Amino acid sequence: MIENMQLGRLANGLASNNITFFHSELEMSAGIPCKLYKINENYQGIQEEHAHDYIQIWYVTKGQFKHCINNQQYMMVAGNLFVIPPYAVHRVEWNFGEVEIIGCEFLPDFINDRYGQLPLDKDFFDYAYLEQFLTTEDKVTPKITLTGTIDQKVSHILMEMLEEYSERRSYYELILKGNLLKLLSLIIREFRKDTVKDMGDKLDKYRPLINVAVDYIHNYYNEEIRLDHMCKITMLSKTYFCDLFKYFTGKTLTDYLLDLRIKKSTELLLQPGLTITEVCFKVGFNDLTYFSRIFKKHTGLSPSYYKKYAMKSS
Repeated sequence: MIENMQLGRLANGLASNNITFFHSELEMSAGIPCKLYKINENYQGIQEEHAHDYIQIWYVTKGQFKHCINNQQYMMVAGNLFVIPPYAVHRVEWNFGEVEIIGCEFLPDFINDRYGQLPLDKDFFDYAYLEQFLTTEDKVTPKITLTGTIDQKVSHILMEMLEEYSERRSYYELILKGNLLKLLSLIIREFRKDTVKDMGDKLDKYRPLINVAVDYIHNYYNEEIRLDHMCKITMLSKTYFCDLFKYFTGKTLTDYLLDLRIKKSTELLLQPGLTITEVCFKVGFNDLTYFSRIFKKHTGLSPSYYKKYAMKSS
């Protein structure tokens, strides 16, 4: 677990380098595991190395400062943003005049309280919002540059969150959570857009690997296919695999697999000797109710109606 690894790193740092640690129980006093604030004017806050047990997002609206992490320094200016995971040691250097920053800090269980359960289940839906950010400090993306429409959207979301947090009107917690999910989604888009963009001429190198993945899916679509296994057979990280698979196929792994299974099921439903239940299991679904729901979502018809209609029209 990242938390255990970073706690060990942090414990050593506290003893030898006097690292300051900020704890959510003291920093988040609104009764929810989330905090919004604005830093402005000539801020001269903490400059020594520090860490915290929550995720921190800083978005720069004015001025500049240095962000230091993993023995590297990055000049942050208006339109820049960074996301720091729990227990990552970092620091900032000011002394560059007036600055304005919107800060958002939250614990993972603000999105879904299942984050508090160990071991962390990576298969449930909300994990996708944080997988990019639950990492060690040596893998942190220390600076994201936002421009144009995306910059305006992020600024608007954070300002609305800051207003809701400050006024705390009815249901503000739900509005904060909804906006946070949207904010994280936009940031992930920028991460992944940059990942694919940076590949450049490397794309041709990865095409055969994705072809291997596609061939595997077509050969074993009726079995359980997991992202971890696809990454293993292509020797790609999860982020690279997901980005490349979407780039070459136009679909996520899940959508591609579902589309293929439904396509195969429409072919099998034409066979008079097969029941709907048999078709369900033959194409890789393990639950008839789920199969029926997905089939109708894709075709607009229930499997039973489709089978009856297809049989009569053939």
